[in-house]
Amino acid sequence: MKRLTHTPAFFVIAMFFMVLTSCTSVETLVESGNYEETIRLAQKRLTGKQKKNPKFVLALETAFNRITEADMDRARRKANSGNPDWASIQSIYKKIQRRQDALSPLLPLVDKRGYQAEFRFARVDGLIADAGENAAAQIYQEGVNLLALARQGERSAGRSAFAAFDRVGNYRANYRDANSLMAEARELGKVYVAVEMVNRSGGFLPAGFERELLRPGVRNLDDNWRFYDFTPVPGKTYDYNARILIDAIDVSPERISQRNYIDEKEITDGTEYVLDINGNVAKDTLGNDITRPRQILVRANVIEILQTKTAVVSGSLVLYDNRERRVVDEERLTAEARFENYASTFLGDRRALSSNTRRNLGTRPVGFPSDEALILDAADVLKPQLQERLAYSSRVI
Repeated sequence: MKRLTHTPAFFVIAMFFMVLTSCTSVETLVESGNYEETIRLAQKRLTGKQKKNPKFVLALETAFNRITEADMDRARRKANSGNPDWASIQSIYKKIQRRQDALSPLLPLVDKRGYQAEFRFARVDGLIADAGENAAAQIYQEGVNLLALARQGERSAGRSAFAAFDRVGNYRANYRDANSLMAEARELGKVYVAVEMVNRSGGFLPAGFERELLRPGVRNLDDNWRFYDFTPVPGKTYDYNARILIDAIDVSPERISQRNYIDEKEITDGTEYVLDINGNVAKDTLGNDITRPRQILVRANVIEILQTKTAVVSGSLVLYDNRERRVVDEERLTAEARFENYASTFLGDRRALSSNTRRNLGTRPVGFPSDEALILDAADVLKPQLQERLAYSSRVI
């Protein structure tokens, strides 16, 4: 019972200190100029309360009026600067508008002592519209300037122009001819790359090597701007050539390595009679023959055979800019395909084999793959390297 009578008093004291701490912190926020956080905290504390805390009401009034005045002044200074950023200016006005819209449901705001806060709202509707119109014109002109560079062959300028005309729609729908210019910028920003393979090794490449290397797995490289053609079309103009230059093909001889070792183990194999000192069968006290387990040493000759053969294909990926007539990126590529087969058998007593030897039994020597098959396997190894390198090279396109 004693515990119950003290619990409400504890919560009253705790709530008192919580409110006191909150009031103190909101005043500190105002004094430090952290108006956005002051507004957020004060609105949260006042919303839904019948009796409005005077300190929160005053803090909200002070912070709101000060930040509105500061934002309006900042927007005016930006607008009157030599090179105003109208998109930035509009974002300031929109922020003011959002802040005013969020406060409106609390109005009129009267604290529990009867004080009614006075909020100085700014008329920003027209300012938002004017800034949006100016931003659309400004970004449109930026796109026009970039498009002029794109028409001279600068693909990156075409992409930037596309982005600019796309942004115009954020401020003004169907602004002038922005949509048609954006379509033109998209075409001018596209880059076409012809991918081809050249064997300069002097060695033999199987007929299916290039097909295997450039199979659909490598063709998932196209994006909004870069298009890779793995079967170049005669007469088509390409911005870049990505050449896979094969300069070395090495296939090792077929190698067979053999290892022999002995497994031996002492095991129990039946029973044997125990002999006395005279060489006769010993008897127990009942006259029965005495026997014991017979221990024998068993052996097995283990034969291990390892078959190996490798093919190494190496070269480089060279990205050539056809317009500037120069190499813009180059990277070495190397792929190794390895055939390996392990076989194991034994001669002798199976009971002598260790557990490790038993695990490896049952495999047999197999026929070696042909040079052509192993080189095709190397193409499979080379393919992901090529795909990764082509994707990385796109940073310079």
